[in-house]
Amino acid sequence: MSSKKSSWKNYLLWTILFSHVIPIFVSAHYDKALHPQHKAVMKLTEPKYWLWFFTWWSAWASLLTIPWIIYKLFNFKKKTSHSGQLIDLIITATNLVSGVVFCLGGFFFTLPSSDKHLTIVYPLLGEVKTIYIWLFYNFLWHILAPSLVFYYFWKYSQVDKLREKKKTMLIISLLNPTIYFFYVLFRPLVSNLPKIKGRQEIYAYPRNYPYPFFFWCRGEFASSHEVNQAGKFFWHFWPKWLQILFWTSTIFFAGYLSFSLLFSLLIKIKTCQGENFCKENTKLKYLK
Repeated sequence: MSSKKSSWKNYLLWTILFSHVIPIFVSAHYDKALHPQHKAVMKLTEPKYWLWFFTWWSAWASLLTIPWIIYKLFNFKKKTSHSGQLIDLIITATNLVSGVVFCLGGFFFTLPSSDKHLTIVYPLLGEVKTIYIWLFYNFLWHILAPSLVFYYFWKYSQVDKLREKKKTMLIISLLNPTIYFFYVLFRPLVSNLPKIKGRQEIYAYPRNYPYPFFFWCRGEFASSHEVNQAGKFFWHFWPKWLQILFWTSTIFFAGYLSFSLLFSLLIKIKTCQGENFCKENTKLKYLK
């Protein structure tokens, strides 16, 4: 019986692994095909492209999840440590944020336009409709992967050691979003992608930051549309230092609140699951 459980657990981990690895390469080729005019910056063989690529939260989730899966596949220890349980929690929360944000409307920002780029030529597959590629990798990345990671957490992870140090756990819950924030914020300052010659744009593609609030954290405009309608954005009337302080504080507060609540919810789910399991065992013993 234990060997069957172990086999199913490994199958689950391998499925999660492929649901993260495949979208990385499919979406990278997708970006390159949709923006042929940006060949100068869309070189998949250059490390700086991948440094930019992993600034997107879904890619960041894959960057954390893939090593975690590899460790799980080759770690044969039955007992889990406090750090092991915490990592399980971080990986689960990171994947859930990716899935929930996308499903609640994030897909509108990546949905391919219907009037152009109708097809993409993919290696081995030939000419494929853009929408099919988009649906394929987003289903794996934002629906299948988060769902399976949550199922793994619900089925196999433990939180008993985390409950003993709940206050510490809530503080550490901000660790992952904090590292991500500073990675995204400082990446262009360390190794920015080259600018496209002959184009009058505020930010060349790929943009310095994946999401508008990172621009606001630096007291900058996030798009040309925002420049033309700056009067609609109240913070642009403030001094730059105040914009930076306001948005940085807002992001950290929202990030800590979201992740601490999510961590608490996941621990509560596992706690209730354990209590129900104990009650069922107690009833069975009593019936016997």
